[in-house]
Amino acid sequence: MTAGQDDALIPPPSAAGPEPSGFQRIIGVLFSPDATLASIARKPDWVLPLVILLILSLGAGVVIAQHADFGAAAREAIEQQNKNASPEQVERGVKFAAGIGKVATYLSPVISAISLLIIAGVLLLAFRLFGGEGDFKQAFSVTCYSSMPGVIKSVIMMIIILAKGGIIPAQGLATLVRSNLGFLADYKANPMAFALLSSIDIFSIWFLALMIIGFAYLARVSRVKSAVIIISLWIVVLCFKLIGPAMQSLRASK
Repeated sequence: MTAGQDDALIPPPSAAGPEPSGFQRIIGVLFSPDATLASIARKPDWVLPLVILLILSLGAGVVIAQHADFGAAAREAIEQQNKNASPEQVERGVKFAAGIGKVATYLSPVISAISLLIIAGVLLLAFRLFGGEGDFKQAFSVTCYSSMPGVIKSVIMMIIILAKGGIIPAQGLATLVRSNLGFLADYKANPMAFALLSSIDIFSIWFLALMIIGFAYLARVSRVKSAVIIISLWIVVLCFKLIGPAMQSLRASK
């Protein structure tokens, strides 16, 4: 193994001076991710990024709950799946789905926290199975800091929603920021294409890139190996995400 390969596998030694603060790391992970994620792998912390993520998640949830129409999609699905449903049954289904949608948005901080824990745990397990190192505190810290691009997207989305005002279809939230190609497909006519295109998002790719760098440092593996593990798991999750739209497309084609 060459010296260059060794450098790719082993995190750099601890800096002579103090490690950057949480705020410095939040800025650094966006603009100088390599050095920042190496620092996070050496001395993990997660409180500040997690607090910021939860606050922004709650803010976005409140804004979305007030401006998103969760009932329209439910109405279309009910009428498509059960054409013999009475108007009363349709309305009950719409009200129930709309209520669930709003509750989910208000609970977004809890959902976000659980998601971060699951992502960190699953990735750490995957890396350990393939010979990597690291502990859960490192994995959770890298996951929280790597989620900062999502914070930026949430802020942009809230600004757009508040600027537009009025009610926005729930399906339209996926393409509101225009950071993916979902707007090229009609979610009613081709839900499979819409789900696929809206999943390949600039902010999601940014998140994956940061996770690849961070987990390479904490697990002491090459970035190629880190990329293979993380992207493979992302593809698995994407396939599960596409099951619902695929079934919807099949029903619509009959």
